[in-house]
This record gives sequence, structure tokens and C-alpha cells, in this order.
Amino acid sequence: MARDEKDEDDRNQAEKDAFLQFRRQLDRQKEKHEADGSNADRLKSQGNHFFSFGLFEKAATMYSEALELKPESTVLLNNRAMAYLKQAMPLEALADADQSIELDKSVENIKAFWRRAQALLDLEKDVEAEEAANAGLALQASNSHLNSVRRKAREAITLRRLCGADWVGRLENGAEKRFSFTREGVMTMTVIGHPLKASFDLSVECNPQSMLVKMQAPGMVGSAPPPPVPYIYDFHDNDQELWICHPVGSTELPSSFSGPGFTRLRREAHVVVSIVDSAEPLDKRCASYMREFNQILPLVPPQLPERPSDDEISHEVALMDKVVKLKKRFGLEVHSRAMELVKAQRVEDAELAELAAGLRERLVARKVLSAAEVSTAPAPSTEVPASVPASDACCNTIEVPCQPLQQQPSGVSGCLSGLVARFCNRE
Repeated sequence: MARDEKDEDDRNQAEKDAFLQFRRQLDRQKEKHEADGSNADRLKSQGNHFFSFGLFEKAATMYSEALELKPESTVLLNNRAMAYLKQAMPLEALADADQSIELDKSVENIKAFWRRAQALLDLEKDVEAEEAANAGLALQASNSHLNSVRRKAREAITLRRLCGADWVGRLENGAEKRFSFTREGVMTMTVIGHPLKASFDLSVECNPQSMLVKMQAPGMVGSAPPPPVPYIYDFHDNDQELWICHPVGSTELPSSFSGPGFTRLRREAHVVVSIVDSAEPLDKRCASYMREFNQILPLVPPQLPERPSDDEISHEVALMDKVVKLKKRFGLEVHSRAMELVKAQRVEDAELAELAAGLRERLVARKVLSAAEVSTAPAPSTEVPASVPASDACCNTIEVPCQPLQQQPSGVSGCLSGLVARFCNRE
């Protein structure tokens, strides 16, 4: 009997000890969670501070450090997405927006829908951008940002269909008339060999869509430009035919494609010359690209004080601008190949290997490329693809998810980390 009571006491004591141990572990986890939350808020505030100065790369770094402590914070993901967008890094922004929406699909997280739509627009995925904007507007129809993105997406869709070709038709007397459009809003109408330039403004929220054409003033002193002319337009035959119609004898917008102002135009492609000679082998262009990139980007990112000076801000912004322009000048195909070489374990060509190593060191130093990603990447193919679809190539800047080779204090990475981050493929 006494033995049974002792065994019962021992079991009770063991249960009490186990419960106390559990409570101690729970309290320690709670304290750590609260400390992480406090540190994450501090890093977010620091990121907002840099963002207000226009130091978007630095802000993105702060948000990244905060996300290491609070990886499921939609606020931090949305903030970093905006910092990436400000650096022309739409792929990175899209990844953050998608993750944020996955965590919260409600109207309370409407900013994530805006970031997603804007990132797709910046990636020139105009149709997907319009769809993403519509998804957000289904939650909040009055959102001005989403309405603006949708309008720009629709304008981009129209401009893509209008531009890059000549539209050719005939006058009643059989003479040729030719129209061409630019993304800058310039329309050139050539009749019997004489070009007439005009500006045009699209209206994409109506059906049929329309444009307001403003002809330039005749080349005579004191001459006034003719009044603006409204056109309706529509595409047919797989975008091979453009219907346009303007009023005759009035200034009212036509309601149908009929009457003397109606014209059918057929598409005639014209050659677009690349800024960088695409006849050169891809790896040769890639070598030039990485060489210039290494020249632009300092090997070690500069340390910035909490309140950088005007000169420091100007210097960092100027470097970011150079990097963005470099990417645009060489194009997505060259950039994609460069990132493949940067992440590869082994590159056969000695010059490419040296240039890739230099760029890799810069990207890792800025927490843009992870050491693990580099060490596990396969060797690049020796067969260079003829072309890389824009949707598969990196965004407008540099980036890959990354972790530093060694722990650095907050704020050590220079202003180009995010900018650089956007240039790397993040897939």
C-alpha cells in the first residue's frame, strides 16, 4: 500500500516537472518571438527611412533583414515589392506580391494586388497586368492605383499592336497613304511621299476605343494648328488589319466604322535596329555586358550613415541609373546568359570565367546572390540559345534570392544591392 502511494507521488511529481519544463520553453519562445518582432519593426522603420530618401536599394535590404525575422509579414513583403519596383526590378516585386497575396487575399491586403499588377506591367506582360488589376478592382473598385495600372496596361496592349509596323491603305484616287505610330505618342501619316506628323492620345476605356489626333502646325509663320480630330479604331484579321474612322464635316466622335472617314489599313512590318549589334556572338556580347557591369558596380558596397548626405544620395542614385541603362542597352537575352554564367560552378572560357567571378563577388556582397545558389548551379551549356523569351529572362535589374557569405551588420550593403538584385534571374 505504502509502495503504491509512493509510486503515485513519483508520477505526479514527474508530470509536474514536465509541465514546468514545457512552460519554461514556451516562455522562452514567447520572449524570442517578441524580440524578433521588435527587431523586425525597427528594421522596417529603418527601411522606410531610407525609402523616403530615394535610397530604394538600401530600403529593400532593410526589409529583407526584417523578413528574416517575420517571413509572413505582408506589410514587409509589400514594402520590399515597392522598393524593387522603384529600382526597375519587376521580377523580384512580382515574387513578393505573389507571396503576400498567398498569405492574405482580402481587401485588407489590396496593396499586394497593386504591386502585382504594376510588376507585370513593367515586365511588359500587359494582358496579365490588366487581369491582375481587374482582380484587385473586384475587391476595391475605387482604387485609383489599380485603375491607373489597368488603363496603362490597356494602353500598352494597344501600343504594342499599333507600333513596330507601317499601316498602309489607299486614297480614293489610288494614291498610297501610310500611318506609323510610336510609343511616345507620335503618329506619322505619309501621303504621296509627304510625311505629316501629329501627336495622339489614346482612350482605352470605351468601346470602340478611340484616339485624339493633334496635327502639327503648318510650317508657316503665324499658322495655327488644325483642330484635333477624334478617331475610333479596331484591329482585325489577327492584328494584320487596322480599321480607323474619323468624322467628316464635324468634330463628333464616330459611332461606327462607316462613311467617307472610314479606312482599312494593312500591316507592313519594318526592321527595328538593335542598339547593341546582335550579329555578334552572344557570349561576346555577354563579356562586354559583364565587363561594363563590373566597372559600374564597386566591388565592396559602401557603408551609408542613417542620414546620408545629398552627395552620397546623388552618387548612389547615379550608379543605379547606370545599371538600369546597361541592362536596357544589352537586352534580356544577354542578361539572362550573363546570370547563367555568374551562377555556374565552372565556366570553360577563361575571360568569361574571370568576368563572371567578378560580377558574382559583387552580387554576393550585396546579398543579391546566395553562395548556396552558386555552389549548386549546373555548368552552363556551351550551346547558346538563339533567343530568350522576355518572360523567361530577368527583370530590369539584378537579383536572385541570396544570403551573405558572412553576417554583416544592418546597413552595410550599399545602395546598389537591390538594384543589382534585380539584374539576376530569380527563378
